[in-house]
Amino acid sequence: MKIKLHPLFCLLAGVFLVLGQFELLCGYLVSIVAHEVAHNRMAKLRGYGMGVITIMPYGGSLESGDDYNDGDNVLIALSAPLFNLAVAAFIVALWWLIPDVYNYTLDLCIANLSLGLVNLLPLYPLDGSRVVISLVKKKIRAVKILKWLTIAAGGLMLVGGIVLTFFTLNITLPIFGLFLILSGIFTGRGQSYYHLANSRPFAKDYTQGLIEEVIYISGDSQLFKFLRYLGKDKICKFIITDANGDRVCAVEERTLEKLCMTHELSVSILDALQDRAQ
Repeated sequence: MKIKLHPLFCLLAGVFLVLGQFELLCGYLVSIVAHEVAHNRMAKLRGYGMGVITIMPYGGSLESGDDYNDGDNVLIALSAPLFNLAVAAFIVALWWLIPDVYNYTLDLCIANLSLGLVNLLPLYPLDGSRVVISLVKKKIRAVKILKWLTIAAGGLMLVGGIVLTFFTLNITLPIFGLFLILSGIFTGRGQSYYHLANSRPFAKDYTQGLIEEVIYISGDSQLFKFLRYLGKDKICKFIITDANGDRVCAVEERTLEKLCMTHELSVSILDALQDRAQ
């Protein structure tokens, strides 16, 4: 998983440094990394992987393919902002127990609270927009509406931020507004997560020779759990068992590949096999 910095984040970081807010900048960096780690952990639990992460002014943009399950995408999208809000709540609770840590954790709390709340907004490329697209049926129409909503919100923030500079120094608001405008104009429906079934885990390197590996696994296991065992240097054969450990059937990799491409990865192997037999 590669990480790169977006130019607007570099600009925002420069503003923080000029204003002498180094601690707040560090708080945002730590919070953004934690935000993306939460996405990554939930994605792996649901059988997905991630591509290149671009650190944006208010979070990270994940570049990869576009094959994903809507239900899984909601969980992945919400995991990070909810984690940030949980961290902020924990810090606030910590202030009640240990008041002396307030001055040392205030910036981290502000950063997590801001990231959590902002990323719940239904604006590109924030996590809230992915939740909306996943929940609605007319996705193409929703994408168009969200793009215009993002541009409009970004324009208001940019103009409002410029006006506010005549009364108080507020650079982050216009930068965020510019960030939203550019995102609304140039961001398509490209999704953040790629399906592990499409990342070639079933491809093999026969030039080096392969080993056969037999794996006994419960029939209640979800499809994404099977993908963890795959590798280009081996061929896996799965022995499906019942609750007592007795053999039910055997599943070859080719069969597993077809099941993964035609079913949600959250479906159990036995349910997928029964559905395929009908």
